[in-house]
Amino acid sequence: METILLKSVRIIDTDGPHHNSVCDVLIQSGKIAEVSEQIKPPADAHIWEKEGSAICTSWIDGQADFCDPGIETNEGLESGLQAALHAGLGHVILNTGTTPAPDHKSAIRYLVERSAESICVAHPLGCISQSRTGGRLAELHDLSESGAVGFSDDKPIDRTEMLRRALEYSESINLPVITCPLDEGLNSDAMMHEGPTSTAMGVAGNPSSAEVMRVQRDLEILRYAGGRLHFSVISSAKSVDLILAAKKEGLQVTCGTTAHHLLFVDDDLMTFDGTLRVSPPFRSDADRMALCQGIVDGTIDALVSDHRPQDLECSDVEFALSQPGIAGIESLFAAGFSALSMQFTTEEALAAIIRSLTVGPRTVFGWNAAAIAVGQPADITWFHEDLTWKSAHVSKGTNTIEADQLIGKLNDDGALKGQPLGVITPRGAFRQPE
Repeated sequence: METILLKSVRIIDTDGPHHNSVCDVLIQSGKIAEVSEQIKPPADAHIWEKEGSAICTSWIDGQADFCDPGIETNEGLESGLQAALHAGLGHVILNTGTTPAPDHKSAIRYLVERSAESICVAHPLGCISQSRTGGRLAELHDLSESGAVGFSDDKPIDRTEMLRRALEYSESINLPVITCPLDEGLNSDAMMHEGPTSTAMGVAGNPSSAEVMRVQRDLEILRYAGGRLHFSVISSAKSVDLILAAKKEGLQVTCGTTAHHLLFVDDDLMTFDGTLRVSPPFRSDADRMALCQGIVDGTIDALVSDHRPQDLECSDVEFALSQPGIAGIESLFAAGFSALSMQFTTEEALAAIIRSLTVGPRTVFGWNAAAIAVGQPADITWFHEDLTWKSAHVSKGTNTIEADQLIGKLNDDGALKGQPLGVITPRGAFRQPE
């Protein structure tokens, strides 16, 4: 691996010896060789320098779908991992919504081996049930032995017995069971949050109670069965309250939400913009504010992109025909940081989003973080909090958020703040083109 010298960077690493100091950081052979106020560049060093920039342990996207195998025309593993690098991500958790589903060890090995040369490290999830049908439990032990970092069917688990068995079997493996807390049967054919806006639009809505009931149910199953439970994406204030109470009780429960759930609410769908149709749906402004507070106080562990790319034929359609999901991986940091900055101080917003991209997801999956210190592996994201975010448009997904959808949400020009500059992992280094 090339020698890299990061010049005059602010180190954000609350558990490390150099937190909040501005230093030079020398990386050689994939390890941090020196941290000092000023380092003379070795002859073979590549200089990475940007006034006002910072580094932290590498960011993790806790949920993304690269549609590989199955619908590679929407994304594909290679372009998805390149998009992740442009997003400042050192690690991506691959969701299970592929065809065939990763319910057997060869499917997990396929993803691990195909991504082995990527700088951004891909970590596949394995299915909870065979073929993701909810009928029979998948071979969880085989999946974990092959490299799966957790288990998910990428949809609500309707059968309580399935969730109970998954928690019981996974407890000995010490990997999380991931569930989508949403009762889709409460209102059939729902396309958004149920409330005054859905009524005005004449669109079937899914109420907050559809999520809350599942959170309550799943927490009761966790109390009974034990294990580790993770709610993939929550969207309501009541869910935040329930999970906070469960954590105080001592249950092994974690949760995530998306960057876009911190920005958008159901009123934003008044234009019938299918890009903003997501699952779970954007809810009220009170829910949005509760999610932001949950990220800041740590109740919500992980901020995810929930990247779900679509091609033009599926995204440029009328609202009722649009597929749920946003291709949001490249804007993950900028969208989340900008949303939090509207409600909290810059320092509070920055500390919260870094925690939700580093310590939080590592807690979900039981990983130890390497401190930014001499002798440690280089696993670093380099970024600038004040630069205006610019999309590299690396992802194939066409269902992305455009500037005109952000005007009024942020500032006059609708610009997102926070630009990833580069990523270094033990596999190599990537620097954002200027």
